[in-house]
Order: sequence, then C-alpha cells, then structure tokens
Amino acid sequence: MKYFLISLLALVGPRLAVAQTPSPVPVPPVSITLGSRHGHVTPSRQGFTHTGGGNIDVAQPAPDTVIVTMTGVAVAGGHPVKNSVAALHFVLDQCFEIKFDDPKLKRARLSLEARVIGLLRSHSKGTAEEGPSCATVSCGPVQLLTVCAPHHAVSCGENLSVNCTEGPVVVPVAPGSYTLHETFVVQASHPRSLLPCKAASSEFAPDPALDPLWISYWEPFHGAAKKDFGFRVIIKVLAD
Repeated sequence: MKYFLISLLALVGPRLAVAQTPSPVPVPPVSITLGSRHGHVTPSRQGFTHTGGGNIDVAQPAPDTVIVTMTGVAVAGGHPVKNSVAALHFVLDQCFEIKFDDPKLKRARLSLEARVIGLLRSHSKGTAEEGPSCATVSCGPVQLLTVCAPHHAVSCGENLSVNCTEGPVVVPVAPGSYTLHETFVVQASHPRSLLPCKAASSEFAPDPALDPLWISYWEPFHGAAKKDFGFRVIIKVLAD
C-alpha cells in the first residue's frame, strides 16, 4: 500500500504543480504614465450653509486606464437676515505621458468618458445644481477632445436623482505628453426666511459627506445607494 501511494503521488504531483502555476497577466502594448498634478477644491459659504466632501481621487487600475473622481456636497437653508449660498468648485490639471511599450505599435486611440451621479433637492424655496462638469485633454496648446456631463438644476420644490453618462469620445494619439483639465461645481442656495424650512442640497458624494441633520427621515430619496456618487472621468488608451 505504501509503494502504491508513492507511485500515485509521483504521477499526480507534476499535474498539480502545472495546474497551480498562475497564467501571466497580459501587458497592454500602450500605457499611461502619470506626471505632476494640481488639484484644488474651493468652498464658498454665506448664511445658513453646509459643505462636505471636497475630494479629488486619481486612480490607475490598469497601465492603460486612469479614473478621476470628484465628490462633494453643498447645502443651504433659510437665514433670517440674508440669502444663503453654498458651493464647492473643483479644478484639476493632471499631466500624463502616453508610451508605446510595443515597438511594433504605430498608432493608438485615446478615449474620454464622463459620468455624474447624485441627488438634487430644492424643497419649497431653495435651488440646487451641479455643473459645469467637463474634462478636456490637451497636447500643448491644442485641445484634442472634450467631454461634459449634462448640467442639472432644480427649484421651487423640485427634486431630481441624476445618473448621466457622456462619451466615450475618441481621438488618435501618438506617444508624448498630454494634460487633463477637469472642472466640477456643486451648489445650493436659499432665500432668507424667518420661519424654519427645509434646506436645499446638491449631494454628489458618498456618506458621510452630508450630515443627516440637514435632511429629514421623509426626504424624497430616503435609502438611496450613494457609494458611486460624484463626477467620474475615465481616460483609456487603446492600441489601434
């Protein structure tokens, strides 16, 4: 029996070793290398207001893909002596280089896609909006392609759930240096009011950016999934 088991392991062992060997991950023939970055988020507040979030996240899940996500919240309620206005202004300049890692590659394409997800609440008197939400890729002084998510605004008791995508737009590119310029704005306002009233809000950020004290349990979008909220731009370079 002992010799039988040894013989069986001798036959099966090499097959197990081969089955457990991980397959190599294919390397894309063209890639993006991130360079210097200048990103800023500027809040502005007047009256009875609240802002939250204000994040710019730049991620590279693959050598040929870059994802930029901007998230923020602006809320404005009634102030007894003046109008209330709250806003977050996002600006990003991201330099990057496109490299042809395969010497046989002669041409490539650059694609740009935008997506915005969030909630706008105006209740009875306030206003809330998002946008402009745009991204532009330039090579030196030349603008190669631009994509903008739709602008949305609500007022006078309107409420809106936003989930919009634009693109992808595609342009042929060569190896070299490029710059992504991106802007995004969330804003809410409310006229002065002596009586207590619900606040208007522009919510484009996951929890807990918006303090629950600013919205009621009976708000129109109670229970909404917010993990993907924000303005997202996807840059991808593809071998042509």
